[in-house]
Amino acid sequence: LLIQNLSMLEKNPSENEDHLWQMHMQTLMKRKRNMEIGQTIDKALHQYYVIERGQEVPNWRYMKDQDWWIEYLIDQGIDPRNP
Repeated sequence: LLIQNLSMLEKNPSENEDHLWQMHMQTLMKRKRNMEIGQTIDKALHQYYVIERGQEVPNWRYMKDQDWWIEYLIDQGIDPRNP
């Protein structure tokens, strides 16, 4: 759907005059950009943890736990009160 709408933008420049169309396209472009950013972050985390360190990627990226950092440091053998 996103690709179809983006290609429609290129094919129908007269549609760009419509305010609702513009709002819709802005929303789609923001979603596309957010997806690209998320994919870049996932690739960088995979590169760092899996390829360089031979570990699994921690699930703190997906958890909504406020204590994740303390738990992560403890799991890594690092004192969470490290000054």
